[in-house]
Amino acid sequence: MGQPIRTKVIGFFLLILGCFSFCPMTSQADQSNEFTSFQISLFDPIQLRPNDYNIDGLRIDVIYGVNADLQGIDIGLVNESKGSVHGYELGLDNRVAKDFGGGQFGLFNEVKRDFKGLQLGLLANITRRSCEGVQISVFFNESEEEIHGIQVGIVNHTGSLQGIQIGLLNFNDDTKYLGFFPFINAAF
Repeated sequence: MGQPIRTKVIGFFLLILGCFSFCPMTSQADQSNEFTSFQISLFDPIQLRPNDYNIDGLRIDVIYGVNADLQGIDIGLVNESKGSVHGYELGLDNRVAKDFGGGQFGLFNEVKRDFKGLQLGLLANITRRSCEGVQISVFFNESEEEIHGIQVGIVNHTGSLQGIQIGLLNFNDDTKYLGFFPFINAAF
């Protein structure tokens, strides 16, 4: 018989964590900050490492956690990064002050600069600059400057569309194309 499922799951997570521990941080802005491969926080500032540390591995935020850059996996109620994130975030509220690459999964997801990947939010997904990828939400998706990809939600908004919007209300501020279209809006 094979290994118990618990052993396989633990082995999988250790493998993922090990892969991230050998990957260098890609953000150049905060290279002067110290880094750690593991962070746990009850709420900022009650956390294992100070909030100016980079995380290169796993961060667990019991209630609310803040750090600089994160490369790896971020799990908690409220996850906040003062820098960039490359990896996966799972939480009720995920906020990133700079760029994001990977997957964000929560009630509310916000990236203040560029986003590449998948945003899956129950209430809203917001990217303050450009988005390359997919935004899926029951209610609201926004990519303020532009989106190259797909938005699916009741209300979708972007500054410029290169892709498809599927929802009740779809807005594209780019004057070259129709600015509003119900149900499906596309521009290529």
